[in-house]
Amino acid sequence: MIKRRLLTCMLILTSISCLAQFDNSNSLVRKMLLEYEMDSKGYYHKKEGALVDKVDKVTSMYAFDKKSSNLYVQTERGNYVVVLNKEHAKIYKQSKLAPFIDEKMIDAEVMRVNQMLEERYESLNAARTRHLRDSVEKVRNDSLEKIRQDSIQRAFQKAVDQKYRQTHNWHDLPMNKLELECILCRHHTFEDIVYCEGIINDTIYYVENATGIMGASYKKLHVSQYNPRLKNELKYNYHVKMFRDSLSSHTYLSPEYAKAENEKSYAAYAESIASKAPFGYVESTGYDFQEDRLIFDFSYTNTNKKTIKSIDIFCNILDPAENVKKVIKLKATGPVEMLETKSWSWDDDTNPVPPMVTGLRISKLVITFKDGQQKILVKDIIYKEAE
Repeated sequence: MIKRRLLTCMLILTSISCLAQFDNSNSLVRKMLLEYEMDSKGYYHKKEGALVDKVDKVTSMYAFDKKSSNLYVQTERGNYVVVLNKEHAKIYKQSKLAPFIDEKMIDAEVMRVNQMLEERYESLNAARTRHLRDSVEKVRNDSLEKIRQDSIQRAFQKAVDQKYRQTHNWHDLPMNKLELECILCRHHTFEDIVYCEGIINDTIYYVENATGIMGASYKKLHVSQYNPRLKNELKYNYHVKMFRDSLSSHTYLSPEYAKAENEKSYAAYAESIASKAPFGYVESTGYDFQEDRLIFDFSYTNTNKKTIKSIDIFCNILDPAENVKKVIKLKATGPVEMLETKSWSWDDDTNPVPPMVTGLRISKLVITFKDGQQKILVKDIIYKEAE
């Protein structure tokens, strides 16, 4: 008798531990009375009448029919009737794990649970509809707000772009000191801004104001390949974007064009220099008296189209009172081409000087050109760079 009671208690405990699940181990048949299943859009749809292999996650056992061994259970999503096997039906009869309901009242209980499930999932479906509607509305409002913000940003950027074009010269190309090397003359520049004549096929044409002699200058057009580091230069790329039409408009630009323009510019510069000093000028001089001999340095720039063959230099050696004590003639041998500067030095005993002399003055230059013609320059028309 004791063993039987112990076995019964064990079976009851086992059944209690399995309350959340019914399958072939404890039941003969499991039938779906009502079940809700969610679709891909988040809506729940009801199903009825199908047999199932298992009923798990039971939340309530709300009725038991002792006569038929039918146990009525509820899960979060469904309502089921489970036909218990003989052994487990006996346990439920003895343990009262589920309320005993008269079979006449079973239908009412089933309808009550079904109604509760229907109300719950109708409410969830309604909430889902509201959520989707609100989501669509939010997406629509977000889209409209993005359109509005984009419109504001475009208007702002348009104003910024317009102001930039109004306050900047398209020729002034920002370089941020990145190197440009001329493919014609190997000139290098590392400027913040270069004066650009145009950009054709990634070749940059820019102008240098080259410093010449006698305070003169001339324009020189350089041709440089695109520096790859410019790809990351914001100022450069923004400027090119703002003035793309202007920068690409001079389609005639080419290395050959640049060579021809530079030749014309240099010729005009040479003509300007020649008009100021048509036969050249003394670039620099220096002298000293050591052990009664003259040490003399002399530089001359030819501004004439003709090549200088030689220069005779007449030097007055002066005492402290600036009286002429001796005249020394020096000869500087060329050739000296147009706009070329050449230097000579004398440091030997072939030019002795009187004692107690302190000064030197060039009194005359005799320029002999390669064609044999000569030009005499006296003191008043000897041009010097320093002057």
